Amino acid sequence: MRFNPKGEDDVRPSIDDYPHEDLRKSYTISRNDWDPKKHHDERLRVSKSSLGTFNWCPKQYWFVYFEKIEGETVYYHTRGLNVHDAMEYFWENVGEVRDDIFKLMYEGHRERARAMMHDVIPVPPEPYAYGEEEQIRQWVDWQFSRFEHTNGVNWEPAKCEAEIHAYRMVEIDGDPIPIHMKGFIDSIFANDDGTFALMELKTGKWKNAGKRKRTQMRKEMQFYRMMIENSPHYEYLPITHWGWEFPGGGIEGGDGAHIYFEPVKDARYTPKSVEKSLEKLVQAHLDGLFPASASDIQCGFCDFMEICPKFTGEDLDRRLGLNEDE
Repeated sequence: MRFNPKGEDDVRPSIDDYPHEDLRKSYTISRNDWDPKKHHDERLRVSKSSLGTFNWCPKQYWFVYFEKIEGETVYYHTRGLNVHDAMEYFWENVGEVRDDIFKLMYEGHRERARAMMHDVIPVPPEPYAYGEEEQIRQWVDWQFSRFEHTNGVNWEPAKCEAEIHAYRMVEIDGDPIPIHMKGFIDSIFANDDGTFALMELKTGKWKNAGKRKRTQMRKEMQFYRMMIENSPHYEYLPITHWGWEFPGGGIEGGDGAHIYFEPVKDARYTPKSVEKSLEKLVQAHLDGLFPASASDIQCGFCDFMEICPKFTGEDLDRRLGLNEDE
């Protein structure tokens, strides 16, 4: 069951509403299916999601961004949307009762204060079906604990669902290739020393031994950090920390609800890794080559196996029309 407490008409802002004219123009001349031979006056558009898809499987990237084939919407997509919408609604509305919550806490009515914080998020007309209620409850409890610990100082994010656009160059064989970066960051918090931290809300499971998963999460955060550093949003710099909240971390065999927070310096190799990923993505567009992943394990999570040349027997490296003469 899909439920957005902000209403059915809630939509993301239009690019026309973005305050920076140069980046509005950059966005309008960017595209995910960029072909340098056909789109001479345009540039590649890159998001955390598109780069992640390419890293997972270049052929899947081709299907999604060139062939415009949408994958199947499954239960965990709905769960993620519901929990994220509840988070966004919470931060937009908790300010109305913030002083009342603080007063109750000051007077010793801790549980009443916590209940008031939970009541900020409305109950859906039908029960959640995929564990959203438990995750939302855990997430609000974490925010209440932070409120107690900080006495409300820098408790609310500096920005929730921050829309960021950026323009930068990726160097390929000595040539600078322009790209447009775009994304929405779950939340950006101010640290006490004037620096900032990025926080992402995850609705899947958490595994304490998941070193590979942490590496991937760090790459996602570094992409956001790079995006902000190449944008006009200097008000969110410098980024010195990042973290992830897994309020439903025990779901489907996970190790339990978990918050992971670290200084950026702990991921010292991540910037180079993300830069290399961008170089590989741009190179793939220049060459017009998007081969299927060699990993059968990854293929098991793909919606495109029935049409993928890896399983249909077609040439994995054929260009599929990209860069061909018209």
